[in-house]
Amino acid sequence: MQPSDQPTGNIGGSIDLSVERRLQATQLLSEALKLLGGEPQVTLAKPPPNRLLRLAEVQQLTGLCRSAIYEQMRCGSFPRSVKASTRTATWSESAVQAWIADRIGPS
Repeated sequence: MQPSDQPTGNIGGSIDLSVERRLQATQLLSEALKLLGGEPQVTLAKPPPNRLLRLAEVQQLTGLCRSAIYEQMRCGSFPRSVKASTRTATWSESAVQAWIADRIGPS
């Protein structure tokens, strides 16, 4: 423990020390970013777009064949298809990804 880490005996002194250290850390980080030539970029995680997937892409993502997909849909263990047109069956990407995540289990 360094002398500056020792409590000062009053609560206000230790709070001031903590604030001072945070300010120092912030200044050091700002200087480091300036040296690297960049500004801090904050990126927020966006939810993936909910696309409609055709059968071939669902097969590729899941590794299931066509008959297995339709059999599991019939049993209720796979997401139902969505009619995109009179002759086109599609699946919600988020529903298929949730099904895959459920199969993989907690990570």
